[in-house]
Amino acid sequence: MTKNITLVAIAVAGLFAVQTASAQTSPVNGLSARVGAFFPTGGAAKAESKTWLAVGLQYKVRELSLAAKSPTYKAHLAVSVDFYNRNDYRVVPVLVNYVGELNEKLFYTAGAGVSFSRKPSGGGTSQNTNFAYTLGVGYNLTSGATPVFVEGRFFGNDDSSLNGYGLFVGVRF
Repeated sequence: MTKNITLVAIAVAGLFAVQTASAQTSPVNGLSARVGAFFPTGGAAKAESKTWLAVGLQYKVRELSLAAKSPTYKAHLAVSVDFYNRNDYRVVPVLVNYVGELNEKLFYTAGAGVSFSRKPSGGGTSQNTNFAYTLGVGYNLTSGATPVFVEGRFFGNDDSSLNGYGLFVGVRF
């Protein structure tokens, strides 16, 4: 667990360094990168470790024009790939997400797709492809050319032993 905390701290420092270095020069083009921790909710996965390293990428595919109740509300579709693992467990959900931006700071997301997973089975490991989904909320800490955000997500999986919560910090490029 100490190794995961160290890796997350290094990754967060790197994200802030990238944000600081490029804040004045690069426009936001729809790509987001996040790093954080995954907390399995139960079963053998939680017994393996209560905290796993998690990373993810998301790309804004299309702005949606909706009859919004508020002039500050925006929405878009995005695709995301996340990765969380610990020892013989590995989960890679690939999702299509609806992202609603309530204002410049607060956003939420809901997505569905497929999960590619590996977990211990018998004397070895088994690999499966399952339905996966996510629900999350986030907050933009900064705005400008390279915004920094924090995000909490629930990752659901047909294999309930791979369900859990993710807490992330990220940047948009």
